[in-house]
Amino acid sequence: MADQNRKTTEQKLWRRKAEQTVEQYLDYLFCDADGQSIAREGRTLLGIYSEHGSIPRGSGFSGFCTLAARVDRMRIRHATDWMLAARDAVVQLESQYIDALCIDRFYRNKTKVATDPFTEKRVEIYYGDQECAWFLRISKDTLRKRISRGYQMLEEVLQSNKQAA
Repeated sequence: MADQNRKTTEQKLWRRKAEQTVEQYLDYLFCDADGQSIAREGRTLLGIYSEHGSIPRGSGFSGFCTLAARVDRMRIRHATDWMLAARDAVVQLESQYIDALCIDRFYRNKTKVATDPFTEKRVEIYYGDQECAWFLRISKDTLRKRISRGYQMLEEVLQSNKQAA
């Protein structure tokens, strides 16, 4: 009975491939978020007005070039082919499964270290099933089922992509 629940070597390889795909998808998401935040950097007229109390006359010279540094950072942080391939595979799933898989790879069974801003003490936060389920506003059992089913669906997508290639 226990043997029928064991995964074959091939099944384990496909599961690892699916986990790597989700990790690459997360890299893509963070890459895109970095690009969006870099694009929004800079001084605005409203910000300068709030700092100095008057609208600047605008000589066009700020004393140093911040645009070149932003462009360099944007050039370094771009989506690679493997990130785009992972995105194309993952987005074929329903959003509830994408959310569960991302929570699984980024938080589940991991300890994150933070600093309490009031006491400046180091705090370790462990993200078990209960905490991860809380993120998604679902039960622990539902989280586990979505993760399991999500990986099964992603493995099927990856296998069909391999056969099509």
